[in-house]
Amino acid sequence: MWAKLRASTLVQIAAGGFLLGSTGLYLAQKRVQNRVRNLPHYKEALKIVAHHDKARESLGTPIVIGNVDLSDRHHNFVGSTTSELRLPVSGEIDSGFLNVYAERANPESEFQTVFVDLELAESQVRIFDSRTDDDEE
Repeated sequence: MWAKLRASTLVQIAAGGFLLGSTGLYLAQKRVQNRVRNLPHYKEALKIVAHHDKARESLGTPIVIGNVDLSDRHHNFVGSTTSELRLPVSGEIDSGFLNVYAERANPESEFQTVFVDLELAESQVRIFDSRTDDDEE
């Protein structure tokens, strides 16, 4: 019934399966990362940190934003009315995280950034809070 398969044929099948599977996972992760980067509060957080003097001084320029850790569901999630993102940031001087919290009135409306915190090894600073009229300097 089954013809004898050579070991090299089995290795080729396994390697092909691994290649297809790993490529599929890579593309799926890239797709989710791109969806996160297209969120309005993600884009707004990048503008906020880029224009915040104290954040630029603390991190150093240029400020580089890393990928969101998709497995960290405690810090990175998008719910129906709330969203929280933990974005790794680094500069010439220091590195840390941007913690972005956003809300929306209903699932059909766009997220509005509520606050953005810059978390470094030695300190945590709120660099934006929509509940106050002015940015923290």
